[in-house]
Amino acid sequence: MKAKTINLNIILIISSLFLASCATIVGGSKYYAKVQVVEHPNAGIYVKNRLEGKGNASFLVRRKDANKFTLTIKKEGCEDQTFKYQKRALRGWSIFGTIVGFTFGNVADGIILPIGIIVDVANGAIWKPDLGEAGITKLDYKHYAYNIDYTGCKTQEKEVVIWPPVVPEKSLIERAKSKADRLREMKKLVDEGILTQEEYEKEKAKILEEK
Repeated sequence: MKAKTINLNIILIISSLFLASCATIVGGSKYYAKVQVVEHPNAGIYVKNRLEGKGNASFLVRRKDANKFTLTIKKEGCEDQTFKYQKRALRGWSIFGTIVGFTFGNVADGIILPIGIIVDVANGAIWKPDLGEAGITKLDYKHYAYNIDYTGCKTQEKEVVIWPPVVPEKSLIERAKSKADRLREMKKLVDEGILTQEEYEKEKAKILEEK
């Protein structure tokens, strides 16, 4: 009887290797990382020196590597910036489903084999990104968003435009010369009959009153 039980358990172990357990069925051993570099649509997103996209990208990541996931953002004329994600969390509901639905054994003989858990642990399906890390948002069980706050580009100082333009103050000599020149021009206009003497005197008084 014991030999039959042992043989049955061996068969179950072997067959379970070809069967997916709960966590593996729902979500699999990988998830999609949807990366977006905020306000930098031309910034390159690199994973292990491989360009995944510019500005945004979507690619697969092994669940068991969620706690050692590294991104490097590169942009021409700016500094490279690396983002490291060093935490992961357990998929509690999937573990529960695995225990309930994918545990094999002979209860009568007191032997229970948690085959489903073994499979899920082996392929890493029990893990997911830790939402406590900055920038990570869960879209669904298979997709997680990574919003990157890239600061490798220094903010350019805005040029301050003063309006109206500040005109340097003229010296007393320059102002005196300017007045004399204007009076000479106006005197010529009087001589040419373009201005009357009365008009000339009025304009002359205004010019001389200027500071």
